Amino acid sequence: MRNPVMTQLRQAVRDEIAQAFEVTGFARPRDIARQVCAAFPDEVQAVGSRLAEDALTDLARSLLKHSTRHQRAAAQLQLPWLDTPVADALPDAISIPVAEGEPEEEDSVIYKPLSRATVRDLEAHLALLSAQIMADTRRHRALKELRDMALAMGATPQSLVLLALAPTHTPITEAA
Repeated sequence: MRNPVMTQLRQAVRDEIAQAFEVTGFARPRDIARQVCAAFPDEVQAVGSRLAEDALTDLARSLLKHSTRHQRAAAQLQLPWLDTPVADALPDAISIPVAEGEPEEEDSVIYKPLSRATVRDLEAHLALLSAQIMADTRRHRALKELRDMALAMGATPQSLVLLALAPTHTPITEAA
């Protein structure tokens, strides 16, 4: 069951994002957070430890993705047969999807130092990377096509993309 206070704060964040888009044309996450905190101090106080835990989880996730950079030199000593460019491209830790059947876990991945990874772990990480790359590739392709269509319609670098494309799309209505 969702926490009603978190639901209210989530909606407040959505509303602030919409407001920022409407007023300035863009949004900054920190500004959104500050606005919501100022508008809902009691609600933020009520879920303070959960919000702090979420923020620390995000921080831990970020640090885990980029951790142990200082161990690269040690890894190179352990892997003298590995070319320096290859060794430099290796991540310090890999993300591995959590096994099914662990419903109490909120995170869908764990992080493991590369030095402790098994071949199965690498395979799972590669599958996860492949899914992310495919999603990024689809978004890239779609956005590139959108840009190319806008340019073909005469858009300039300052043109609003969707507005530049609007004349090309006439609504299709069903015949009665």
